[in-house]
Amino acid sequence: MLRRAVKIAPVAAVQVGYSPFERDIEGPDGTDILAAYRQLSIPVVAAMPRPRGMVTVDFTNGTAAVDEADMRKKMIPRFSEENRAKNMEIVGQFKTLADRKGRTTAQLSLAWLMKQGDDIISIPGTKRIKYLEENWASLDIHLTDGEEAEIRKFVQNADVAGGAVPDGFKNLYFGDTKEEVEA
Repeated sequence: MLRRAVKIAPVAAVQVGYSPFERDIEGPDGTDILAAYRQLSIPVVAAMPRPRGMVTVDFTNGTAAVDEADMRKKMIPRFSEENRAKNMEIVGQFKTLADRKGRTTAQLSLAWLMKQGDDIISIPGTKRIKYLEENWASLDIHLTDGEEAEIRKFVQNADVAGGAVPDGFKNLYFGDTKEEVEA
């Protein structure tokens, strides 16, 4: 669909979920769409770079997605009660990496995203000034190639429980990016 779209009109950017814990756009589960974006010189606007609050202090303290009114608990599999304990453990281990840099897990997530290339633009949402300031401070973090590789290896092996989107949405999340064959 993307390749058809660029033949019809310019595509200035594409917004998609992307973070250390949501990397589907990098591989076959996301139809290798990041490679297609780059081949077509289309920047990525990375939505939910703090994976819906998964890397926040509230999540690791057990205060996020506990309220029955929180839509994440109802709709997003990785926030369900059955997956919560395992994911809290993974985020706790991620916190160890952040602590070594003297930063928060949210800041490390944003710094990792910035390290992925100049064609990746992060748009972290926030409701509070303190989180805006926390996000802003991530601009001062400069990961080495070795640190980025360590984070990537960690998240690749982390085996996060539950998906980042509701189960029924996964097949709608990515369209095929294969080149069209002229008949």
